[in-house]
Amino acid sequence: MQVQSGEIQLTAVNGQRTSIREKRRRQRRRRRNIAIVKLTVLAVLAVCAVRLLWHVGAMNLGDMRWEDYRADGYVKEEDAHLEEPVKRDESDIEKKIRKLAKKDSAYQAIYDNYDAYPEELLGMLCNNPDMLSFVQGYPDAKPEATGGFEKEELSAAFPLLIQWDKRWGYAPYGGSDIAISGCAPTCLSMVTLALTGNQEATPDKVAAYAEEAGYYLEGTGTAWSLMTEGCTHFGVCGTEISLDESVIRQHLQNGEPIICSVGPGDFTTQGHFIVLVGEEDGRLVIHDPNSKERSKVLWSYDTVLPQIKNLWAFTK
Repeated sequence: MQVQSGEIQLTAVNGQRTSIREKRRRQRRRRRNIAIVKLTVLAVLAVCAVRLLWHVGAMNLGDMRWEDYRADGYVKEEDAHLEEPVKRDESDIEKKIRKLAKKDSAYQAIYDNYDAYPEELLGMLCNNPDMLSFVQGYPDAKPEATGGFEKEELSAAFPLLIQWDKRWGYAPYGGSDIAISGCAPTCLSMVTLALTGNQEATPDKVAAYAEEAGYYLEGTGTAWSLMTEGCTHFGVCGTEISLDESVIRQHLQNGEPIICSVGPGDFTTQGHFIVLVGEEDGRLVIHDPNSKERSKVLWSYDTVLPQIKNLWAFTK
């Protein structure tokens, strides 16, 4: 009986141990499930928070600064290996397109239909291969705007807009179109969208107003007065500032973008408008409406300042 009693006791003990181990396993599963639920909830809250911040940002872009939206992917000018724009005459442009046509069928199609393109547009293409798709579509495109801002542009602190974008590049401006002559309206469009969030201030709308109000001068281009007088039509205030590094830095640190009229150099062979949107590592972040590549470069003050002919800082 003692043996049987001992076996019974041992069986009872083993049963208790099994029960304890099972209880512990259930507790571990419960804790693990609770942890998974908590992590899932936190992830959902994080996503909601990010979306909310983007939404608020899109509504209050004028209260944001470039420093709040620092972007990766910039290179210093000495590492960019950019070629300075080359001014070509009619013969040089034809030779360049013919040379490119020997290597690329897309250029060959353009060369075969050479007379369908404005000389100035082909000259721009020689300096900027990013324009290839736009130039290809030129002969069949209607002279009108076909689209507005995209979601990414509306959520950016300072959107990069390109004058030869197919949404508005074919629309007329001056004696040509926005792709060729619309750098100033495109710059003002960028500034207006950044500071006010005005979705109606697309480059084509700014260009149309500038021309109707007399801010486009035949043979000269966009008048500088658009930056101090005409800009008020779009709810922004432009003030001419001195060409001084400390003054420029102060305006950028205050979140005030600066539109610059520049002469021949790194950005143009004649005249052009660009936007200084902020600083990164002591260098200028520039949005060039004619070049995506130049807009990825961090420019030194010493390089840019000698090319500036005039400049205006903007606020709401």
